[in-house]
Amino acid sequence: EPSAQAIEIQPLPHTYVVKDLVPDLTNFYNQYKSIEPWLKRKDVKQKGEKEYFQSREDRAKLDGMYECILCACCMTSCPSYWWNPEYYLGPAVLMQAYRWIADSRDQFTEERLAWVNDTMKLYRCHGIMNCTNCCPKGLDPAKAIVHLKEQVAETYTDGWKNIMSEQISKNKGRESGMMYM
Repeated sequence: EPSAQAIEIQPLPHTYVVKDLVPDLTNFYNQYKSIEPWLKRKDVKQKGEKEYFQSREDRAKLDGMYECILCACCMTSCPSYWWNPEYYLGPAVLMQAYRWIADSRDQFTEERLAWVNDTMKLYRCHGIMNCTNCCPKGLDPAKAIVHLKEQVAETYTDGWKNIMSEQISKNKGRESGMMYM
């Protein structure tokens, strides 16, 4: 809308500025590369086969994830990423990781889940939802992260839940709020 008030333009927050409005997104793209964002198969395509087909239902699961343009707006709006940019993968990268995990044509789901199942890579997300609020494409990275956490929880029975309950039960005799369990 036209206005007499001046418009202020700034580079992406919480990034190093290379020059003017150009941020250094090296860390962001290295993290994106670390999830291996391509189709990985264990079986080789037979000669003459051209495509890996997928049902309409399986294809619909990818809607809202493949449209990401990797602009890093969600990353720079995420407090968890501000505090741990070298370890936490951030909303865009986690959404893309889930995009490949949810893809029915990919055969490395377990390996991908194992790689992302880390306290610093995945579990720094606290559901603040800044990522969803600021996405220029209207995508929902927070929803993808929730689905990713659910799938990790379904896949790993010896994960965080058991470890945490064990640690909490050891704290019963301590002077803290946990002693009332």
